[in-house]
Amino acid sequence: MSQLTLSSIPGFFDIADAALAAGQPVTDDSLLKISHNAKFGVVRSKAIFMGFYANGNVVPTPVDPDDGYAYARSECQFVWLPYSNRAPAAGFIPGQQLAPAQSSSQPGPLYNFPGPWDIDDATGAVSCRTTYWQGGTTEVVSNDGIMKVYALVCRSTINVSN
Repeated sequence: MSQLTLSSIPGFFDIADAALAAGQPVTDDSLLKISHNAKFGVVRSKAIFMGFYANGNVVPTPVDPDDGYAYARSECQFVWLPYSNRAPAAGFIPGQQLAPAQSSSQPGPLYNFPGPWDIDDATGAVSCRTTYWQGGTTEVVSNDGIMKVYALVCRSTINVSN
């Protein structure tokens, strides 16, 4: 086996084959050289708060606030939390960072059953569907609701420097 020669690449060191021979202890010096030569692959994951969205809104693809990297939909999964089963009040802006006021679109005492709520993985389209039971046999189905949305994102990075 010939020796691996990396001395022509800045920051890389030659490591003799004997340093990596089976059953032989690795010295601190050899370990340091291996560390310097390595190209580390790292999976970075984080949750990015996307804001508040209502039925019919579209959640955009996220941009990493740390380095400006624009994620593709395939790199993220949207996670939503029900915020309100009522529609947002006038002046609501999709994706706003502060919790919106809720409209009084369903007055009176109600039992509220949110669902199904969803964010389409391919398009980012938001669906909120809420069933209101007003007693007796009266059931109202509406497209009301506000959800708080996060994007769980993963990407790999490679450290090509020392």
